[in-house]
Amino acid sequence: MNVIRAFIAIPLPASLQEQIYSETQPLRTQLGHEIIRWVPPENIHITLKFLGDTEKEKLEKLKRLLAKEIIETPSFEISVKDLGVFPNISRPSVVWIGVENSGKLSTLHQSVQAVASQIGSVPEKRQFSAHLTLGRVTRKGYNKQARFQICKTLEESVKYNFGKVLVNSIHIFQSKLTPKGAKHSTIFEARLGDFFE
Repeated sequence: MNVIRAFIAIPLPASLQEQIYSETQPLRTQLGHEIIRWVPPENIHITLKFLGDTEKEKLEKLKRLLAKEIIETPSFEISVKDLGVFPNISRPSVVWIGVENSGKLSTLHQSVQAVASQIGSVPEKRQFSAHLTLGRVTRKGYNKQARFQICKTLEESVKYNFGKVLVNSIHIFQSKLTPKGAKHSTIFEARLGDFFE
């Protein structure tokens, strides 16, 4: 296979993935699985760039470019908290946990975008909005009653605060689509500078 479906993301510690999954269990209990397709804990991450189907040769070049680009970027912390939806509460399509979009995170995102453009990946037109996807609304979730149920549940939900997490690497993930959902596996890790600001 000469093409790999891939994306670039910031991974989360397994302990934080499990904590998020555990503490948001009431949402899954209340909303069920018919109107929202929930993300399994091991797939919770911060996407920096979706590459889609990419030739292996281009990925090899991308690995070299990424490693060189971010080695001078210091590790930094981000806050993981709050709950929201895209595009808005009246027409929810994605349920997410928020990530504090500090200047350092925005700078890292811009660096990744610039590197990806060097292998022919088209830059994102949408403004970067750092988040952790919890679930995606299914077709059944787009009727009026389901939307109302989603909005009411989210508005009555507790305020989440998962604390801070250290960002010290970015990964290129391979995403394989299966009947049970996407399976993500790391194919490359690029570490940020070991000095911490």
